[in-house]
Amino acid sequence: MAVQETPTAAAAAANKAPPAVEIIASVVPWADKEERLLSLFRSIAAHAQKHEPDCTRYLIYVHPSTSPSSPGRGDLENQDTSVRGSKIEIVERYSAPGALEEHTRSEPFRALVQALGEEELLSEDPGTIEEGMVRCVAGFE
Repeated sequence: MAVQETPTAAAAAANKAPPAVEIIASVVPWADKEERLLSLFRSIAAHAQKHEPDCTRYLIYVHPSTSPSSPGRGDLENQDTSVRGSKIEIVERYSAPGALEEHTRSEPFRALVQALGEEELLSEDPGTIEEGMVRCVAGFE
């Protein structure tokens, strides 16, 4: 995977470039649905990397301290389906206007939305996408 340099907020402002849209989405699936949800996110990531040049970041994080396969939690096959799974966070960045909208029209994203509606994958309401949009105020890449 190629590493791209991302302009700082100051450089973007100096060039009058539109600010990037950054999203941190957090979800908690049921333990027995975790792998299904991760496979949907992996499919979206692969599609975005190949077909969405303005999606400059799509990272999938799983909090290991809450993972059903972590020591002391037992194996997934023997767990009650009412047990919450690991917290999953998706960190995304879109560098161009309209790139997020393009992303949400992709087939893998639509498959995720359909599965969320039909398969009861989540143990809690994920909120809306606007709640996940963030603005970086400090740091570096």
